[in-house]
Amino acid sequence: MSAHMKKLHTKQHNNIICIHHAGDVYQFPKEIAEKYRVPTNHSVSADKVFSALNKEYTKPGALLRGIRVRENLTQIEMAQKLNVTQSDISQMERGIRNIGRVIAQRIEKIFDVDYRSFLE
Repeated sequence: MSAHMKKLHTKQHNNIICIHHAGDVYQFPKEIAEKYRVPTNHSVSADKVFSALNKEYTKPGALLRGIRVRENLTQIEMAQKLNVTQSDISQMERGIRNIGRVIAQRIEKIFDVDYRSFLE
């Protein structure tokens, strides 16, 4: 069962929208954020907001891609940090290849994200 998100506070910077939630800041291109706009009198779950992303990439894949973007890394740079190939990163991000426990634990060590988040 998904929990409803609390009211989000947003502010714009040029074509980027920053969303502050639960002490974290998320940045989205304005044109992407507009696709997920809901009336202000409704609440929506995070699962619903990101369902299309999770279907396309899988949750572990979307999380891996999000970490890579957050860290401003290319797939090649991320692959070097995790001691895998660029192709491996691409396949994991797209959900074609499972991340697996060993690589998930490397991600945890390097990027401080619980490895269990990458295991489906």
